[in-house]
Amino acid sequence: MSSNVLDRSLFIETLKVMGVRAEGKHIGQIVKQFSDHLLNRPKLKNVVSVPAAQHKLVLLNEKIQGDELVNSPKALQDYIKQENLSVQHHEITLDYSFFGVDQVLRKLMPESITEIPSSFETIGHIAHINLRDFHLPYKHLIGQVILDKNQPRIKTVVNKIDTIDTVFRTFPMEVLAGEDNMVVELNESGCVFNFNFAEVYWNSRLQQEHLRMIRQFSTTDVICDMMCGIGPFAVPLAKKGCKVYANDLNPKSYEYLNVNRKKNKVEANLHTFNMDGRDFVHKLLDDRIQFSQVLMNLPAIALEFLDAFPGRFDHWEGELPWIHTYCFSSQVDAPELDVQKRAEAILGASLDMEKTKIYQVRDVAPKKLMMCISFQLPVAAAYSEEKRQSMKRIKLQ
Repeated sequence: MSSNVLDRSLFIETLKVMGVRAEGKHIGQIVKQFSDHLLNRPKLKNVVSVPAAQHKLVLLNEKIQGDELVNSPKALQDYIKQENLSVQHHEITLDYSFFGVDQVLRKLMPESITEIPSSFETIGHIAHINLRDFHLPYKHLIGQVILDKNQPRIKTVVNKIDTIDTVFRTFPMEVLAGEDNMVVELNESGCVFNFNFAEVYWNSRLQQEHLRMIRQFSTTDVICDMMCGIGPFAVPLAKKGCKVYANDLNPKSYEYLNVNRKKNKVEANLHTFNMDGRDFVHKLLDDRIQFSQVLMNLPAIALEFLDAFPGRFDHWEGELPWIHTYCFSSQVDAPELDVQKRAEAILGASLDMEKTKIYQVRDVAPKKLMMCISFQLPVAAAYSEEKRQSMKRIKLQ
């Protein structure tokens, strides 16, 4: 068999079991009293009709065999004799549809491949898998099995074929099975999102993290979302009632951000931009737009963009904003300290660690943790030296 041809006929099997012939009240009694000894396989019923007969068969576990019901409990045998019931052999034909992805791929792939790629990320109708090099000779076979076993929900199976582009967070992919259609629609955080998965960044595994952050903010908050993508934070926050200024450098992300802005009817609360993240922050500050929360969701390089803030807040009125920055850490023993020190080095100021929160979002890979650090912009970073000295003189007066 070719490594990329799926022969479904290989999966036809006959399962031989014993069944108790029963009617009416006996069926319910047997099912209730001897449930641990009945056939218990996914997709198979343990009570079946018998053609041209009034009775039904209550099917027993496949370990129980023969007219003497070897391996069955004595209580079951006594019940059958007491109620004058009988047992008979029964055959069930199992085909390809019965077996799960793991079972099918385990049978089709060499025993030397111990890691079976059955899990995937779901993006609308797309299943996104990340195959290892040793899976690639079987990639179309893997794609077809995943498609077969997840229809009609899944219509397309894709594999990432290179690393994520750190600028636009997109990655090259190939279609392994199904439709060559990357345009998806999905629901998250009470909003509808449309986008082309090949053109923008989306990670469904971050759904709970999106919700965690969205729930933290009040409707009175003004949000500065520096690297917003297609709007997983920006759109739900605008729908919640926050005023949101959202920016992304990728023109396609900006395009779909505006599509989702209109689709979710949040035009009044969501203001969109297509700029470099630093330039975006500087524009808001130059335009005297005050914001209470800053989101920086570009883990590969977001920490570096903290250099957009020092010395820029001399005109600011009221409390300084809170900043929520995502990043990666390879220091698995002390990732919180690693993230803190890196943020302080870029800001040129110490963080108030009584207020700062550092949260581990997820394991991305061995020795690669996705983290989120939340802190209030320090006074020592926000204002110029001249402004800080002036504030100190006023305080002393």
